Amino acid sequence: MNWISGWIQGIIIAVIIGTIIEMLLPDGNCKKYVKVVIGVYILFSIVSPVITKVTGNEFRVSDIYDINTYIEVSTKSSQENIENSQQNQIKQVYITNLKNDMKQKIQEKGYSVKSLTLEISNDEQYTLKKIFAQVTKRKNEENNEVKGVNEINITISNTTENIEEDISISTKEQNDLKAYLSGIYNLEEKNININ
Repeated sequence: MNWISGWIQGIIIAVIIGTIIEMLLPDGNCKKYVKVVIGVYILFSIVSPVITKVTGNEFRVSDIYDINTYIEVSTKSSQENIENSQQNQIKQVYITNLKNDMKQKIQEKGYSVKSLTLEISNDEQYTLKKIFAQVTKRKNEENNEVKGVNEINITISNTTENIEEDISISTKEQNDLKAYLSGIYNLEEKNININ
């Protein structure tokens, strides 16, 4: 019973304060906004004790502010995560396309690319910083005629040798390829490493 009388007293005090403020205000544009604020204050005075009684926790306006702050922070955080994810995806697509283009240009020069690694800066333009490529000469594949099968004799020996099918490129060819890539991708030759 004591709780109900305290609740009714709170409502009466809120209505009296709202009425006094409304009577003191001059007529004008801001009066309707002040009436809205007074209405929210009276509504809060009615609802707050009921929520406190039902939940057992005191209901404060600062709790609402804390929730809004939490929502703003979590929204901002998730937005930053999405932006970072998109930037990473864009960078990966750029690197993949750049590698494919580079491999194609190297193959047009008559070389085979074993591995290609690019070092890209993290700025907004994704500037190419370094190229690491492992390149070999392609075998001559111009002769496409079908030949008859000759008899083959196989002899087995105790020594094993590594037979390299790839032909390594000379230093001059490496320098020529560096100059070619440097001209296309606007990169200094010292930042291009070809093995």
